[in-house]
Amino acid sequence: MEDPARPLLAVDLEEEPGRTFRVPARWFPEVSANLGIANLDFADVADSADGSGAFRGRA
Repeated sequence: MEDPARPLLAVDLEEEPGRTFRVPARWFPEVSANLGIANLDFADVADSADGSGAFRGRA
């Protein structure tokens, strides 16, 4: 799971079922915390994904 070439796959199961983005292990704690406390929703994070479809932090 720590290999940057093998990011986790996040899948929306509620608002837009099937929408996905990738999360490198380095960014998982940020994504998990923000989704968990509803600071951001899935679309906010997915919209911040780069051209490859991976979330690498919010600019």
